[in-house]
Amino acid sequence: MTHEESLALFRNPTHAFRPSAYWFWHSIPDAETCRRQLADFKAQGFGTILIQARIAFPRDLYLSAAFIAAYRTAIGIAGELGLKAGFYDDFNWISGHAGGRTVEGRDDLRERHLFWATVQENRGAISGIRPPFVQSMGPDIMAWQYENGEVLWGEWAIEAALLHPADGAADPATVIDVTRHLVLTRFDAVSCAFVFDGHVPEGQRLTVFVNARSVSSRLINYLMPAAAQRFIEVGIDPIVAALGDLVPDPLGFAFYDQPAAGFYRWDQIGGNLGNSLLFSDALGSRVEDATGVPFPLALISLLYGDSEPALRLRAMFYETYSGLMNDAFFGTLRAWADEKGLVLTGHEILPHVSSWSLNGGFTSIDPRVAPATDFFGIDAFRHETAVDANNFIAQLAPKMGDSVARSNGRSRCVVETYASALRTPVRAAGQWELTLQTMRAQAIRLYCLGTRQFLWHGLYQTDGSDTDMTPFVNPRFDFGPGINFEPWWPYHHLFAEETARISAFIEPATPHTPVAIIYPLHTAWAEGPRHAHAAHVGTWCEHLLALGCDYMLVSEDDIALADIDDGRLSTRSGLTFDAVVLPSVTVMKSRRALDKLACLQAAGGAVWCSGALPTLLCDGSMPLVGDWTSAHLVGRPDAAAIATLLETLPKCGPNLSTPSGKKPWQWIGHEPDGSWRGVVFNDSSEPATCDLRLATGFNCEFWVPATGEITVERGLASLCLLLEPQVVWCMRLLLIDGAGWRDLMISELASPRGPVAVLVEGWTFQAGAGVPTAAISVASGWERQGFSNFSGTGAYRNRISIKTAGRWLLELPQVETAAAVSLDGIEIGCRGWSPYRFELGHLEAGSYDLEIAVSNTAANRYYSGTPYQGETLDASGLLAAPRLIALEEDLTGTTSSC
Repeated sequence: MTHEESLALFRNPTHAFRPSAYWFWHSIPDAETCRRQLADFKAQGFGTILIQARIAFPRDLYLSAAFIAAYRTAIGIAGELGLKAGFYDDFNWISGHAGGRTVEGRDDLRERHLFWATVQENRGAISGIRPPFVQSMGPDIMAWQYENGEVLWGEWAIEAALLHPADGAADPATVIDVTRHLVLTRFDAVSCAFVFDGHVPEGQRLTVFVNARSVSSRLINYLMPAAAQRFIEVGIDPIVAALGDLVPDPLGFAFYDQPAAGFYRWDQIGGNLGNSLLFSDALGSRVEDATGVPFPLALISLLYGDSEPALRLRAMFYETYSGLMNDAFFGTLRAWADEKGLVLTGHEILPHVSSWSLNGGFTSIDPRVAPATDFFGIDAFRHETAVDANNFIAQLAPKMGDSVARSNGRSRCVVETYASALRTPVRAAGQWELTLQTMRAQAIRLYCLGTRQFLWHGLYQTDGSDTDMTPFVNPRFDFGPGINFEPWWPYHHLFAEETARISAFIEPATPHTPVAIIYPLHTAWAEGPRHAHAAHVGTWCEHLLALGCDYMLVSEDDIALADIDDGRLSTRSGLTFDAVVLPSVTVMKSRRALDKLACLQAAGGAVWCSGALPTLLCDGSMPLVGDWTSAHLVGRPDAAAIATLLETLPKCGPNLSTPSGKKPWQWIGHEPDGSWRGVVFNDSSEPATCDLRLATGFNCEFWVPATGEITVERGLASLCLLLEPQVVWCMRLLLIDGAGWRDLMISELASPRGPVAVLVEGWTFQAGAGVPTAAISVASGWERQGFSNFSGTGAYRNRISIKTAGRWLLELPQVETAAAVSLDGIEIGCRGWSPYRFELGHLEAGSYDLEIAVSNTAANRYYSGTPYQGETLDASGLLAAPRLIALEEDLTGTTSSC
């Protein structure tokens, strides 16, 4: 990308950088509804829309002729408006079932699972099978996934029966296959019983594996290519064919979402594996070919044993299992997308969602049974990377997305962001208390972590019912909020324009990442999600960012194929690392990566380990590598230990330091011509200071994301930024030679020249158009002053007096949540987040009519009278008295040489 192209992209970001969203359909819309809502979405800054039929949509109408006709109408209108579109590929979510149509008349494609029981006697049972992950979301989700909401089973079959030591040391050499001596004595829709025609010796246990098909599940068997092909035939092709010339523009991509079968548990479950395992006829032969051992012996390794042979066999089994699943589902989708000229994207289940730890999100599942471990391998099937993020906190997902994308020859990712309730255990009740400030802060953090596009979950066709409290079924409580029904929605374009420009600003540069963290895939397969590697990954990731050091996760293959030059490791992705971290890695795929790490240290690079050290290779015996670690931290490292290690790395690029207080968020990248780009964001509630220095002088271009403007300061030796809460800076640093450099301090703080007038008295308030006005205090929100259920735009009015002519500024110290200011009926400006400052211009002495229109969130209305209200109301309106400030200099920035 040329500099001129990057300038044009920043000033007018394309759809790839603008926010995108699911458009939740709850019924079949008419053309007028489609045009009105899509035009609204376009006006508020969205670039891309994906239609998603949610659970409130009648399932029998999904993929009907009327549905497909409305779909074509909507995509056609989107194209006319200049919006792009993607194809969300299923009903509600969990790609593959096509609203249940994939398995209708094809029971052979329904999910089939392996269950097991370990007994001391010669008989036992499989009973109490349940899907806790689905049950936790309530009966309506159960009814969506299972016919009549019942989990029923059939086609029971013995797969394997093995005698092994009772102490759990079920190494292959100590296991006896007795499968031929076992029979089912009873089976029905919920359980089965078995008997062994022999005797279980003292000190031995009998483990029996039984497979069964869920005859009531609408989910498919992801190990079967035929299931994916059937899904395409009945669930995707009918819509794509009807779109005709609307493919591939404006509809240019297909998006899959969390494909995975049920995560079942049952009364007899035990061993290392925490959920049932998908099963197909092809699995046994694939595992035997890969491992060289009989399938029953491979199965018992999944449950018991921690010797080298057992761990190696377990890792090899999951590698084969995941490969079969990836090929069957993602490979089939990729081939279809290539044929249709569509981009394939989407995301699998992320067990780390809303967390830094690899197992910190969906803690009730064992990710090895689903597409939820081999993230680098899955991403190879996509054209573009997408991930999932939950709630409005920093988390691993975007960093993992950027990492796997770069490993597969791309960069950055789409991040779907959804909100789950914080004030109630019912997660689907969502966060109608969400503010634009919270949303904006999260988007900026996501961009700093590797996101290109913010995918919102979602825009709503309807806001649901006032009388129905049912989660999911009432759209209002289907992972709300539907942001287009928030009172602050008219301000969304401010968020869209600014954050799109931040993403566009980052695009031309490669992130400066001194540290690589190995993603411990084979350790995860062999040890399971509760092993220490999961927490160690999270600890390194979180602490490195807090210390201002960026990083990437890399695969073993990335390390094995990397080059070493001058003590640094350069991967195929174009990234170069000074240090590589092994986060409690015990099992590795091959010797190639291990040898490369030893070479890196020998060349002067750093190899850091925490927790356990590698003891097992899957492709051979562990070599004697000697002292090949620069540092071995025995336990989980703390910030101080990591900071000490970072001090040993060579210094390169801009040095950002914070003399006091919390470090602001930062992103640093370099361009091919040697210039640097940086983003600095203060997401805290307190001011922060950031000092920036380079080894040489530099010119600094300030790219203002709110407006697209660019200003330049030349000949700098250092730059001191005074960052108010929620302030973001985008800077391009161009290295220069010469003398006479100067230090610069820059701030957005206003400079008062005289007394500040605090506007405490005389306020009236109108809670919406046509409502009588009332006197109100600006010391607390309107929800405490008789308007507890009012969600909307309230107008504060006052007659103010200016005693001295001059340039004046209005400051609103605390607002919930968006505000527009008018003076004598003339609009001055609007803000959706801090700082809430409005330059009033030059005012003569005299009296003026001031109006402040404040829009709160929808929480106080939508939660009123529901179980989801929580203990407190949401603060709304002005919470502190406005201030009038006489100015010396422009609000746009005060600068002075130091």
